[in-house]
Amino acid sequence: MSAWNPALSSPNQAIICSPKIAALTIKQSKNPMFVMGSLLNAIPEEIAEYAIKIAKLKHMTVVSTGGSNIMLSKLNFKPHYNIGAVELINHLKDSNWNGFCGKGNYDLICFIGVPYYIGSQGLSTLKNFAPHLKTITMCKFMHPNADLSYPNMSYDDWVIYLSKLVEYME
Repeated sequence: MSAWNPALSSPNQAIICSPKIAALTIKQSKNPMFVMGSLLNAIPEEIAEYAIKIAKLKHMTVVSTGGSNIMLSKLNFKPHYNIGAVELINHLKDSNWNGFCGKGNYDLICFIGVPYYIGSQGLSTLKNFAPHLKTITMCKFMHPNADLSYPNMSYDDWVIYLSKLVEYME
């Protein structure tokens, strides 16, 4: 599996994960965060619904970036925090940051709906400057700078992956 743009990949490329591995990773995390980006406003609601289910099952801190709170509020879900993606990445790379709740930095950061060009750079920053974090992307495109990523897939396969992830988390 290769990245959307193979020129952006490195030897330390993401491991392609199945829904089962993603669920196990999320379940084992102690202080996870789910970052939901602006693309949630441009894709069918069922993707956002799955993201909300995943966040609720693990009681994750949900952060809205880029106006994704438009879709989230449409689904009657209020994210815990709204912040710009770049500002959030700057906080996350600081190992001494106590998080939004003051309970310490997060150990797992899940991403969905963040535009590829922003996500790629943010994940690269975290990969190189935040070794204390594990990252996972649940987008339909492979992100080589994440620790774990879904492969490039069709919309229908993406829905299946997300539904299986919810199933494994229940």
